[in-house]
This record gives sequence, structure tokens and C-alpha cells, in this order.
Amino acid sequence: MLPLLLIAFAALFILPQLFKSSRSTSLSAKDRGALTLDAIARIDRAEQQVFSSSGKYTAHLADLVARDKVLASETTIPLTVDLDVSESGKGYVARVTSDIFSVTRARSGTALVAQSCRELRTTSGVGCPTGTTSPRTETVTTPTGTTTTTSTTGTVTTVTTK
Repeated sequence: MLPLLLIAFAALFILPQLFKSSRSTSLSAKDRGALTLDAIARIDRAEQQVFSSSGKYTAHLADLVARDKVLASETTIPLTVDLDVSESGKGYVARVTSDIFSVTRARSGTALVAQSCRELRTTSGVGCPTGTTSPRTETVTTPTGTTTTTSTTGTVTTVTTK
């Protein structure tokens, strides 16, 4: 009788767990990083389209999403998107931040004047794009040995297009 109970227990509780496929509905860190980088590229392209049609950049994400429907889905990663347009409308700065990257692009007229990328969390298979710098962190310990100060230094890559 005991062997039959053990077989029944295994059939009811153990076997379903062995054959159950594990499907994850959440995005991996690599995917979130790639989508963050794609979002800044899409924002930049949409801003350029707005500029070419109206002569001014827009500070409204809604205007950009209307031009690029994929951008709307990418903001669900979640992303923080900051847009700042100059008073004349001839320049803009866009910053997109997720838990993986914080990336920034700036344009004056049609020229890309600055772009930077900071990796907030290390992921394998995706990194800051070529042409941007990732600031480095240095830890400095005082001579007393009791205080540690961490400071971040780095430069923003300036890109001029021809």
C-alpha cells in the first residue's frame, strides 16, 4: 500500500513540476539595456523629423510618440525621459534613464553636439554605444584610514558631424 501512495504522490505533485515549462514574462537586464539605447535613438530620430518639418524641436514626448509608435511601448520598461528644448527651439537635450543605463544626446540645429552614456548596472552582451564615454569611478581613502570618499569623474564625448 505504501508504494502505491508514493507513486500517487509523485504523479500528483512531483511530475507536474518536472514537466512545467518556465516562461518568464519579465525583461532581462540585457533586454532593458538594449531597449534603453534604442529609445534614445528613436527620440533623436523623431526630434530630427520634427525639426525638419517645423524648424523647431519639441519638448513634448507625446509629439515624438505620435511619430514613432514603438517608442510608446519602450517607455513601459520603465524609462525616465527628460526633454529640454532651447528657447529658440533650435537645440535640445534628451536624457533617457532606466535601471541599466542613463544616456544623453544633445543637438544644436542638425548637428549632434554631445552624447554620453553611463552604465548604471553591468550587463553582459550590451554596453554603452561607440562614440560615448562612460565616466569612471575612483575611490579615495584619506590618510587616517577611516574615511572613504567616492567621486565620479568623466567627460562627455563631443561629436561633430560633417
